[in-house]
Formats: sequence, structure tokens, C-alpha cells
Amino acid sequence: MKPLTLVFALAGLACGPAAAQQIPRFNIEAICSTAPALTPEDRDPVQGCIRDETAAERQLNEVWSASAAANRETCAAETQVGGSPSYVDILTCLQMYQGSAPTAPPRRRRQQ
Repeated sequence: MKPLTLVFALAGLACGPAAAQQIPRFNIEAICSTAPALTPEDRDPVQGCIRDETAAERQLNEVWSASAAANRETCAAETQVGGSPSYVDILTCLQMYQGSAPTAPPRRRRQQ
């Protein structure tokens, strides 16, 4: 088994099937509190991050139950692997499984 595959498999076991029944809950303000500016024009990266995460959470509420349980489990488990948890990441993950492109590219703000 490849190392990355093993990480995702172990993370999936930690979350378990019951965890993927509902959308994970994150503290958006805490996640975004240290969002860096991505461009010199980006004057308020924290508010931009909050807008992006809130919009992604709303979209997740619309597509979560229609997504395959295995895909929900995998995408939710990825939030446990390094970095900050993110609704944008989960939404993008589910969209990749569905083969659909996002309607607008999310402006993801990663913590460094």
C-alpha cells in the first residue's frame, strides 16, 4: 500500500462511517483567523476566507446527502490529514468525485 493511501485509509478508520453521515462542523473564524494575503491587493484576507468557507458550507449542505457515502467519508477524512480543516476542501473533493467542475473557483486561503 502506498504511504499516502495508507494515511487516507487510517484517517477513514478514525472518522468511521457514522462521522460521514453529517457534514463536519468547523470553527470558520478560528480557521480563517491567520489567513495570509495571497496578493498585494488582498486587504482583508480573514474576511475573504470567512466568505469562501461560509459559501462552501452552504453548497455542501445542498450536495452532501446526494453524494455517495464512501465519497463523503473519504472527503471528511482528508480534513484530519495536516493543515486546517476546510469546507472548501471538502466541497472540491466531492465535486471531483462527481466529475463536476466548481461553478466558480474558490479563493482558498491556506495557513502557512
